[in-house]
Parts: sequence; C-alpha cells; structure tokens
Amino acid sequence: MDRVTALVWSELKLILRNRTMLTSVLVVPLALGVFLTFSQIDAPTYVVAMQIVFALGMGVYVGGTQTLVARRQSRVLKRFRTSGISDGGLLVGTVGPAAVLALAQLILFGVFDVVAGLPAPSAPLALLLAVLGGLALVTTAALATAIVTPSAERAQITTLPLFFVVVGSAVIIAVIPAGGWPDILALLPGGAIGALSRVAYGAPWTPYALVSLVAWPVLFGWLATRNFRWDARVAAV
Repeated sequence: MDRVTALVWSELKLILRNRTMLTSVLVVPLALGVFLTFSQIDAPTYVVAMQIVFALGMGVYVGGTQTLVARRQSRVLKRFRTSGISDGGLLVGTVGPAAVLALAQLILFGVFDVVAGLPAPSAPLALLLAVLGGLALVTTAALATAIVTPSAERAQITTLPLFFVVVGSAVIIAVIPAGGWPDILALLPGGAIGALSRVAYGAPWTPYALVSLVAWPVLFGWLATRNFRWDARVAAV
C-alpha cells in the first residue's frame, strides 16, 4: 500500500508540473464548473450533473487515458511490474491522481454552489452514488480506452465518442421530467449521473439508473482485464 501511495504522489507531482496536463485535468473542468455555478441557470439538477461530468469525464477519463497510454508507451508500466506492486495497484496508482483532483474539484463545486444559493439536495445519498458510480465508470472506461489508443496524443481523439455520450446522456436525463419511457436513457453511459442528480432534488428513484451504475463499470472493467496491454504499441502512421 505504501508503494501505491508513493506512486500516486509521484504521478500527482508530474501532473502539477505538466502545464498541458494540468490544464486539461484541472483548469478547464474547474473553470466550466464554476461558470455553471454562477451562470444563474435555474436548474440545479443540470448544474450538478454537468459539474460531475466535467470533473470526472475530463479529469479522470480523458486525463487518465492519456496518463496510462503515456506511461505504457514510455515502458514505465512494464518496468513497474517488477517493483513488487500488483497490477491492480499499479493501475490505481497511475489513474489515482486524476481521481484525487476530480474529487477535490467536486468538493469545491459544492462550496461554490452553496455560496451561489443553489438549493441543497433533498437526497444527498443520490449525489454520492452519482459521484462514486461516475468515478467507477470513467476509471474503468479509461483502462478500456487505453487498449485502443496507440499514443498519448491520440487519447484526445479516442476518448471523444464516449465522452460525448456521457455528457449528452447526463444532460438529457437531468433536464427531462422523471417518469415514462425517456427514463430508459439512463441506461446509457453517464445516464445514471443525470438520473441520480434528479433523484437528489426530489425525483423518484429509477431502476435504470441503478442498473447503469453497475453494468458499465463491470463491462469496461471486464474488457480491460482481458485486453489491457502493458507493452508499448507502435502508433499507426
């Protein structure tokens, strides 16, 4: 555990020293989240859902995929496999710093939302589930996307389809009225975040959100377990 913690701190320092990575993982999602807080949008479910999506999607999914691929291509991951750290601990230590920064952003968003006068959620447990489920989704998705990403630069492209699906699903579910067939959209990746944001502000619980919350991380985790590459790949010309 001490080695994993040391790896997390090491990766965190690398992120803070890399201006490009710091901008994409911390500055941009933080700026977007703060903008939403003070944008006077009269829809707290939308604001909260988007803040979660931006922090987790940009910070952990996109940033985590970039970090995993960069470490694989530089053969750091393969060398660390002989250091005594388990494979799972190595992957957690590599993606963990982005998750730490994302969770810190969400805490800041919560403070800003209170200052801006957004109503407090009536079911805070739903928001906690949205954050934890969203974190599991983007972490396993980063591992799975790294499989098909030949270089860190290509991560900006390979992460786009799923990122847009997550954002779109969360937005649509967060703003449409609860009940009826549209609730089935919560089964899409990211849909659970929007659905649970509604629940946090008084909407009824939907089983689709709970299914989505578990199913996608399990699927992406299974894909990563079977196909994750430790050796550097040759990028296509």
